[in-house]
Amino acid sequence: MILANSLRSALPHYDISVNKNGWPKTPEAFNDADCVVMYADGGGGHPVNPKLNEMQAAVDAGAGVVCIHYGVEVPKGPSGEKFLDWIGGYFETNWSVNPHWVAKYEKLPQHPISNGVKPFEIDDEWYFHMRFREGMRGVTPILSAHPPKSTMQRPDGAHSGNPHVRAAMARGDIQHMAWASERPDGGRGFGFTGGHNHWNWGDPNFRKVVLNAIVWCAKDEVPVDGISDKTVTLEILEKNQDYKPPGNFNRDAIKERFRLSSTDGKRKINLPLVKSGIVTSKTPEHQVKLEANIKGARNLYLVVGDGGNGYGCDWADWIEPRLIGPKGTLRLTSLKWKSAHSEYGSVQVNKNCSGGPLKVNGREISDGIGTHSNSVIHFEIPEGYERFVAYGGLDNGGTNQGDGAHTSVQFAVYIEPPNMGGDSVATSDREPEQAVDGLDLNEGLEATLVASEPKLLSLTNLDIDHRGRIWVCEVVNYRRHNGKREKGDRILILEDTDADGVADTQKVYYQGRDVDSAMGIAVLGNKVIVSCSPNVIVFTDEDGDDVPDKKEYLFTKTGQPQHDHSAHSFLFGPDGKLYWNFGNTGKAVHDSNGDIVKTIDGLPVIDNGKPFYGGMVFRCDLDGSNFEVLAHNFRNNYEVTVDSFGTLWQSDNDDDGNKGVRINFVMEHGNYGYRDELTGAGWKADRTGAHTDIPLRHWHLRDPGVVPNLLQTGAGSPTGIAIYEGDLLPSVYRNQVIHCDAGPNIVRSYPVKKNGAGYDAKIVDVAKGIDNWFRPADVCVAPDGSLFVTDWYDPGVGGHNMQDLQRGRLFRIAPPSTKYEVPQFDFSTVEGSIEALKNPNSSVRYLAWTALHKFAIDAEKELSKVFDDSGENPRIRARALWLLGKTDGIGAKYVEKALSDGDADIRIVGIRLAKQLGLDISNVVSQLVDDKDIRVLRECAIALRGCGSEKAPLLWAQLASKHDGDDRWYLEALGIGAAGQWDSYFESWMKLVGDKWNTPAGRDIIWRSRSKAAPALLARILLDESTPEETHDRYFRAFDYHDGPEKEAALKAVLGL
Repeated sequence: MILANSLRSALPHYDISVNKNGWPKTPEAFNDADCVVMYADGGGGHPVNPKLNEMQAAVDAGAGVVCIHYGVEVPKGPSGEKFLDWIGGYFETNWSVNPHWVAKYEKLPQHPISNGVKPFEIDDEWYFHMRFREGMRGVTPILSAHPPKSTMQRPDGAHSGNPHVRAAMARGDIQHMAWASERPDGGRGFGFTGGHNHWNWGDPNFRKVVLNAIVWCAKDEVPVDGISDKTVTLEILEKNQDYKPPGNFNRDAIKERFRLSSTDGKRKINLPLVKSGIVTSKTPEHQVKLEANIKGARNLYLVVGDGGNGYGCDWADWIEPRLIGPKGTLRLTSLKWKSAHSEYGSVQVNKNCSGGPLKVNGREISDGIGTHSNSVIHFEIPEGYERFVAYGGLDNGGTNQGDGAHTSVQFAVYIEPPNMGGDSVATSDREPEQAVDGLDLNEGLEATLVASEPKLLSLTNLDIDHRGRIWVCEVVNYRRHNGKREKGDRILILEDTDADGVADTQKVYYQGRDVDSAMGIAVLGNKVIVSCSPNVIVFTDEDGDDVPDKKEYLFTKTGQPQHDHSAHSFLFGPDGKLYWNFGNTGKAVHDSNGDIVKTIDGLPVIDNGKPFYGGMVFRCDLDGSNFEVLAHNFRNNYEVTVDSFGTLWQSDNDDDGNKGVRINFVMEHGNYGYRDELTGAGWKADRTGAHTDIPLRHWHLRDPGVVPNLLQTGAGSPTGIAIYEGDLLPSVYRNQVIHCDAGPNIVRSYPVKKNGAGYDAKIVDVAKGIDNWFRPADVCVAPDGSLFVTDWYDPGVGGHNMQDLQRGRLFRIAPPSTKYEVPQFDFSTVEGSIEALKNPNSSVRYLAWTALHKFAIDAEKELSKVFDDSGENPRIRARALWLLGKTDGIGAKYVEKALSDGDADIRIVGIRLAKQLGLDISNVVSQLVDDKDIRVLRECAIALRGCGSEKAPLLWAQLASKHDGDDRWYLEALGIGAAGQWDSYFESWMKLVGDKWNTPAGRDIIWRSRSKAAPALLARILLDESTPEETHDRYFRAFDYHDGPEKEAALKAVLGL
C-alpha cells in the first residue's frame, strides 16, 4: 500500500487498484491496465505461474510489468522464459543468489527511471547475478554495484552460491540489482531485487526508483525530478507492516538504523545550536568557525546540508573538531561516533569522503573528519565537556571540480536529532515556526511570516489593496496535479488587523477551475484582473462584500493553459494605462470575442516573426483597446514593472541551464534577441560573429538590431518584479527594481546608475533562502512601504514540476520592529487624492489617479503645484504630470512645460506623454535635439519611429550625429527610430556628415542601418586596411540584414569580382 499511496499522492489522476493476498479473481481486473506490479512470493509459489496466459494477454494489450524482490524469482522453464520477455531478467535458482548486504549505488544511468534519484547506499537482501536476456538485449541496468566478498561466504545452494556466480565475482563483474527492459513491440518491464527490509521503503531514493519505474512502464512521462511523494514515516511503515513485530522489536533502533522520520504526536522541532551561512568557494579560506555551548548535553550532531543548489561537489570537512571543558580538550577524531551518514561517499576520519587526504583551499588538514552534504554525524558526549569548537571547510575534492562554482554547503551543530526533510538532511526545519529562520535578510531588514500552511498552500502572485489587504493566487491544480482540488484554485484575501505583520483573517474571494494555476493578479478598486491563460479575467465586486458579482473576459485564447511562459500580471501605469506581458508560449493575443488583437499600427499580435517573436510586453487601455506591443523577442519575461517616469523593467529566463538569466531596461519597440530576427532560429544556430560565451550568445547580442541587456545574473528561475518607490526600506533599495528569483532562492534589488543612453546595475540582496525550499514567486509594495513576498515553497523549480502540495508561505519584509500600519486615504477630495498619489502602492495610486482624472480640470491647480515644485521628488512630479497631460484640454500645455524642465527625467516624461497624446513629434524633438542629456536624445530617437513629418529625416540625422561610437543603447534607439524609414533617414545623415562618415560612430550607424545605401559602405569598411581584422565578422554579419542588387554589388566588390 505504501507504493500505491505514494503514487496516488503524486499522481492523483492515476487509477490504482491493489489485490492483497493473491491473484485477482477474474481476468477483467487487467482490462485497460497500463502497468502490473508483482510484489509477492516467488519461486514455485509465484502466483503468476498458473496464470501465464492471463498475464500474457495483459502484456499483449500494452501493460508494462514491474516485479519487486521475491516477485522476480520464478522457476526456470515457461515462467522464466516469460519473465525474460516481460521484464528482461529473473532470479534463476543455482545461478542467482540472495545474500543480505549493503549496496552502494554511486552512479545511475541517464534513464527516466533515474530521474531525481540521488546516489544512495542501503542494507537489504539484494539478489544478484540475475539471468538476463542473451547479450542484455533491450535491458538497461539501473542499480549496479560490486557486492562485497562476504556475500560469497555461504556454501553452494539453490539460492546461496554456485560456481557461475563465484566465477563472476572472481572476475570482478559488476552486478545489476535493478533493471529496465523494452520489447520489440514497445512493451516495458522492470525488475528490482531489493525490498526484503520493509523499513527501506522509508528511504526516498530507494522508493523513488520503483515509483519512477512504475510510471515509466506505464508509458507515462517521468518528471525531471522523478516522482515526488510525501515523506514515509516510521508510523506509516508500521501501519503497513503485515506481521506483528517480535517481542524484542526496538523501535528507536529501527528509526536510527534506517534514518526514518517520525510523526509521534506533535512533531518536535529541533533547532541547531549554531549554523553557518552558506559556505562557497568565495568564502575566505573556504572555511568558517563554529562554536557551541553544549553544557549538559549528552548528544552531538554535526550536520552538513547542501547550500540550496543541490549536493553536487559538496565535499566538506570538519576541521580540528574539539570538545572543551573541565576535563580539558578532547579531539573528536579520537572519539568513535555512534552513527554517521553521508549522501555521497562516506564519513571518514582524517580522510575526505572518498578516502583521499583532507585538503581545504590547498592546505592539508591533519586532524579532521571528511564528509559530504547532506550528512549527519552523531557522537555521544562524555562527561566533563561544555563547549564544541571546530572549523567547517570545503574539501578540495569538491572545489577542484568546475572551478569550485558548484560547491555550496552549510554547517550546523545540534544536541538533539536534526529534523529530516524530504530526501536530504535539512539544516533548517520545514515547519512554519522556522520559516523566518530559513531566510538570510540583508542589513536593515527583518522578515515576518504573515501566513502559511495549513491555512494556505502554494502561492504564485499577489497584489495589495489600498486597505493593506493581501490578495494571493493559491495554486494546487498545477500541471500533473491538475484537477486534484475539484473545486478549483483560489483567490484569497488576507488581512492583518492588529498591525503585527501576521494575517489574522482570511477570505476566499473566488474559487473555480477557471483560475487554476493563475499567474497574475491586479487589484484595481472593485475590479480584480486575474491572468490565467488562455484567459485574462476581470472580476467585479459591485456591492463591496468581497465576493465578485460579475465575471468578464478581457482577453481569451492567449497563451497555453498551465504554462508559466504565458500571460502574467497586469499593472496600472502612471499614465492611466495597463501594462502586462507574456512569455514565448503566449503565441497570440485574442480579444474577448476570440478575435486576434491588432496594435494601434494595425499589426496582428502573433508570435510569427511578422514582425513579433516570442515573449512580448504590452500596453493598452483599461478596456483592452489602443493595444501596443512595446517590445518583443523575449523567452519568458515573467512580469513587467513600470516606474513613475514610464520606464519599463523586467527579467527574462534563458533556455534552462545556460546561466543566461537577464534583467532588461525595456526600450519601446525594442527587439531583445531571443530568436534570430531574420530566421527565427534559436541561439545554437550558426551565425557570423556570434559570441563564444553561451550566456551572451544566447541573446544574439552581437546582431544589429538587438537591444543590450542591463544585467545578466547567471542561472536561475526569475519570477515576480516590482519597482520600489517608497522610503521605508533602506536607501539602497529606494527607486530601484526588486526582483524574485526562485531558482537560487533569493529576492534581490538591482540599483542602477546612468551609463550613456542606458544604465549599469549591480546586485544587492534583499532576502536569501537558507532553507533551499524558499521559492519567492512574487513581490509587491504595500501602502506602508514594506514588501510582501509570496513563497511557492517547494524542493525544486523548473520542468513544470510541483513536488510539495501542502505548504506555502507569505512574508513581509521591513526594517526591524516596524509595525504594519496602513495609512488612511481620502479619495473624495483633490487634496486627499494627491496625497494618495504619492503612495508607493500601485492599488492606492490607481484609486488616486482615477479620482483625480474624474475631478478633471478641478484638480489642475493642486496638481500643478506638485508638478511646479522643483523641490518635490521627481517621481511624484512625474505622476502629477501624467495626470495633467491626460486631462482634457490642457495636455499640450503641460507637455511644453515638461520639455523645458530642468530635470532630464521630466523631459523624458514629456516626450512619452506627447506620443500618447498624438502631438506633432517633430515639433517635440526639434526643441530637444540639442539636449545635453543623452537619455533625452535616446527618447527623441525612439519617438521619431513612424513620424511622417518632412522634418523627421533631418532631426534623426542630427540625433545620429551625436552618437559617440561606443553607446550601444543609443545606437539601438537610433535603429528603432529609423525603422521603416531607413532610406530617407540614412540619406539625410549622409548629407549631414558628408565625407566624414568613416569614424567609429559612423561605422556603427552603417552596421546598424537597413538602408539600401549601407551595403556599399560596408564593403568600403571591409576593404579599408585600417579596419581591424577582428571586426570583419561584425560587418559581414550586417550584410545578412540586406538583400537586393545593392547587397550583391557590395559583396562582389569585397571579393574583387
